[in-house]
Amino acid sequence: MVKKICLLIVLISLGCSKGPLFEEFSHKGEKGEREFLVDSQRCEKEKNKHSNKIQGREFGFEGQDTGYLGCMKLEGWSKKSI
Repeated sequence: MVKKICLLIVLISLGCSKGPLFEEFSHKGEKGEREFLVDSQRCEKEKNKHSNKIQGREFGFEGQDTGYLGCMKLEGWSKKSI
């Protein structure tokens, strides 16, 4: 019973996490937060496309966000260094 409750808490916390934030990205042009949200939603939907994953790898990204970051990079967005 305790294991099920712990698993439920973990799943809820992961499911409620927010997506990428505007403040985490910069754009090489004049796009602002509104355009970021549009591009981010589109790239989130298209992140599993083979072409986005390949492009992400060519840009040097690795891991589960490769397709998303590749798509965003094509739109002119770069993830800021922490």
